Amino acid sequence: PKIFSSLKKGVEGSEAAQRLMERVQKDLVDTFPQLEGKVAHCEMCGPFTQGLSHNPERYAAKGVRPDTPYPNLYVGGSDNTIGDSFSGGVVGGWLTANAVMGYATIDHLFLEKNITSDLERYIEPPDELDEEDVAVPYTPPKQMEPLDEGLEESEQAAGEEMEAKKDL
Repeated sequence: PKIFSSLKKGVEGSEAAQRLMERVQKDLVDTFPQLEGKVAHCEMCGPFTQGLSHNPERYAAKGVRPDTPYPNLYVGGSDNTIGDSFSGGVVGGWLTANAVMGYATIDHLFLEKNITSDLERYIEPPDELDEEDVAVPYTPPKQMEPLDEGLEESEQAAGEEMEAKKDL
């Protein structure tokens, strides 16, 4: 079964793709002026040019994983996950980082060892959080009253009502 497909053929040569390439090159030179005239090759690739088909054969295929049979060659991106999206790409990158570190499924599921837990051990949370450090101001949630207090009163009233109906 065919699990690899070329998606939206001809996109890489389109006018919109060319404008995007020029914009990226301009931003690169603006950020790093020393690269002016030194870029030998530019190529645009991504999920719009090629990738795995989203069909049942792809999900049943063996070998769609970050590690490969070739030493030190890993595959990252959204093709490692179910969705062809930004979040799928992030998760695919996370899976690949774990494969590079040598973590297997058993490490994730049973030992709770992964790249995230490794980073948590070495990154200390800030003592004090400045408003400049966050994109959205943080407001602690308000404490809600427990539901049990009001529940007892309504249960008691319902019990008294049932007793009154029995007496009739």
